[in-house]
Amino acid sequence: MRREELARLGVQLPVLPTICLGALPGEASWALRLERLGLDVVGTGAAGDTVEGWLAARAAVPHRPVKGAGGADADAGALVAAGCVIVECEGAAPAGGYRLGPEEALAPGVDAGDPAVEDPNDVAARILAALARHPPAALWASAGPGLDALPAEAAEGKLRALAEGVRLARLVLAKEQFER
Repeated sequence: MRREELARLGVQLPVLPTICLGALPGEASWALRLERLGLDVVGTGAAGDTVEGWLAARAAVPHRPVKGAGGADADAGALVAAGCVIVECEGAAPAGGYRLGPEEALAPGVDAGDPAVEDPNDVAARILAALARHPPAALWASAGPGLDALPAEAAEGKLRALAEGVRLARLVLAKEQFER
């Protein structure tokens, strides 16, 4: 994660920000649910966002960063023109946007291919293991893609476990900071 670029675009994120990549099951109305589950960056849950869908998510959760999904049928440039700053898309980010792409340092906290919900302690352990390869400020704690293939209850449980696991990992980091 290039924090400087995000800060320049007006996005402030905590250490180990949580995000869900890819689509989510059911209708693209996940923004408020993702906020309630504790994710730091929310989205609609669509594979590709429309400007109208993104704006509805932004209105539902006005105090969290709302990523746009620039999928095959989505126009990432139109999303950024509408105010979207963080865009999950192929290729370069439109001017004024931050592209979530393959060069990001991701710590997959949950396994989208397994419908079983992880224990938050196991999620925290995965996140802390990823910190051996990346500094905390450079790492996204992520879920997906692939959660759209699961039942909505399983996807929600995995996202809840991700948020709680990251909370536990942040406590470990805070303890280490304090002991220094």
